[in-house]
Amino acid sequence: MNYLAHSFLSFTDGQIVGQFLEDFIRNRDRFSFPKEIQDGITLHRAIDTFTDAHPAIHEAKKVFVPLVRLYAGAFVDVSMDYFVANDLTLHSLKG
Repeated sequence: MNYLAHSFLSFTDGQIVGQFLEDFIRNRDRFSFPKEIQDGITLHRAIDTFTDAHPAIHEAKKVFVPLVRLYAGAFVDVSMDYFVANDLTLHSLKG
């Protein structure tokens, strides 16, 4: 998971918590959390659905497939976090 990108796309602390939890909880357990955290879980899933279907992500994965095969998606996630961390224009958007 690209933790930094998901955090950047969260609007509240509760949503950040939900974004981090999503990869580690079962679907039925999400309702045991406060609404704000549930919103983060839902947001995480929406982001993943959008990016997983995006043509640019499919192209990016092709770069890594010869090297790491099934882990290409994880390598793309880490790469995206790298770019988010180093793009100074993004830092001025959230402050």
